[in-house]
Amino acid sequence: MKTKLKNKIISGALLFTMSAYTLPVFAYTKDETVYSKMDEEGNVYETIVSTRLKNEEKKNTIEDITDLINIENTNGEEEFIKEGNFLIWKADKKDIYYQGESQKDLPIACQIQYELDGKEVTAEEIAGKTGHVKITIQYQNKEEHMVTINGKEEKMYTPFVVVAGTMLKNDTNKNIKITNGKVIDDGSKSLVMGIALPGLQDSLNKNEIEIPSDIEIQMDATDFEMRNIMTFVTPKILEENDLKFLDKLDEVYDQVDNLEQASVQIKKGGTNLAEGTNTLREGVQELKVGTGTAYGGAKQIKEEVNKATRQLTNDKSEALDINTLNVIGEQAKQAIDFTEIGKLVANKIQELSFSQTEVQGIVGTSTTKAVTDLSNSQEYQNLMANLTKDEQEQVLKLAKTVAQNASTCAVTTTGQKVQQSANQMSQSISQTIETQAKEMVKQVAMETAKKVANQVKAQAQSNVVEQMNTLGEGLNQLTNGLGALNEGTDALQSGANELNQGANQLANGITAFSEEGIQKICNYMNGDVKDLTKRLEKLEELTKEYNHFTMLNGENEGSVKFVMIMDAIKKQENEDNKKEDMIFGREGNEEKKESTD
Repeated sequence: MKTKLKNKIISGALLFTMSAYTLPVFAYTKDETVYSKMDEEGNVYETIVSTRLKNEEKKNTIEDITDLINIENTNGEEEFIKEGNFLIWKADKKDIYYQGESQKDLPIACQIQYELDGKEVTAEEIAGKTGHVKITIQYQNKEEHMVTINGKEEKMYTPFVVVAGTMLKNDTNKNIKITNGKVIDDGSKSLVMGIALPGLQDSLNKNEIEIPSDIEIQMDATDFEMRNIMTFVTPKILEENDLKFLDKLDEVYDQVDNLEQASVQIKKGGTNLAEGTNTLREGVQELKVGTGTAYGGAKQIKEEVNKATRQLTNDKSEALDINTLNVIGEQAKQAIDFTEIGKLVANKIQELSFSQTEVQGIVGTSTTKAVTDLSNSQEYQNLMANLTKDEQEQVLKLAKTVAQNASTCAVTTTGQKVQQSANQMSQSISQTIETQAKEMVKQVAMETAKKVANQVKAQAQSNVVEQMNTLGEGLNQLTNGLGALNEGTDALQSGANELNQGANQLANGITAFSEEGIQKICNYMNGDVKDLTKRLEKLEELTKEYNHFTMLNGENEGSVKFVMIMDAIKKQENEDNKKEDMIFGREGNEEKKESTD
């Protein structure tokens, strides 16, 4: 009774004294260290929370909130009043250290599995055994949250870093290995330490990166024993300064968008270039066929023109053949009528009426007179006006011949008058004159046509040869030009093919670069990186939010860390060993003192 009464009096006095101070102040920082004892399988059987209230503003009163039980001051004589979950400490400008028991589950669960020579065994069964030992410590993150990432609901976990380690004797343990960690050998013993990040694989959603959530320790053991496995857990996987680079990513995303748009344009340009060079290649092929055909045709035309020019130059044949000349002569022969001339000559002869003696006497003069009278007569002049000079001379010559023939006939006539002979001869003379005149005209026409035709042919042939020579020179230039063009199209075609091939390769390269390179980078930046960025930012938020284990007044700052101690494995374990306390009590107080110092 006395003790209870004493406690009531002290509590009342403390409450009265605190009420004399100003209103409670919440400006402090609460640091919690959560110590948990686990059995050899990883089951927690005791949790003690060591708390430090940092009185940075040197206040006389600190009001705290907690759900711990069996609270006691661990580093001083400061007293407190507990009202529900509220603790009112008389701080006297000092920091407050206290501890209490917690019945809450830890945010990280632990399960330990033992194997001996590949066979799963319990901790009790493996103690004191010899063989290859494998210990797997599996950690499970229980701080699960549903968060929004880029408009989607995703499951994420508060990030925790787990560091586990123990000490092994070298004389009974050989070939010691640990995953995700390191073995530090000082000669007589080895410190093994490993790291795990439970829940981070799912939080980052990066299956291509394996993020460990467990730790494996292996060794060749003799009379196997193991000291406590100590596990240190902190939510401080990310510090605020670690993510400052994310502030620059918005600029990177803008550049990535520009890069993506530029990549699309480059890809389109490469495709258009390939299509254009393909059209060019096809056009050059058609040009090559055209120039080849033109060149071949020009060569053939040039050869034919040269051949024709040579033949025309060497052509010495008559312009008109004999058949054509005969036709021309016959047409001239039929076009001129000599009947009247023949009759006129005959009539003049009939006017002669002499005896044989008289004829013989006047033969010499009568012939000349007859011809003269004939040429001076008006009838003769009218007829001769339609003839050319050559034809007139031929007719006059014919008249003289006829007159001479007639004189001869008159001289040889016996005893008859010339008048009778003349009458008899008039008709035949007329016919003879007409026939011979027409034959003469035919010959003259034929000669004239032949001469004129040959002259025309020679002049025309000269003109044509001259023009064909000019044409030949032009064809030579054309052929040479087409030959050069044909050779040029060979090079052009080769170049167009190479250009098209290069453009296609470039287009394919650009497409591959765009799709396999740029697009993947853009997708990665806009997808994976942006998603990862959001997840890292969210992880930072979750880290900041997890700043206490028990309770924390929202106006104050806090931090928390966990120390989990797994029981040692010994060949003969007694009750005292199981209850061994490496952290609590005196050692815990010493740690707190060191942190205070």
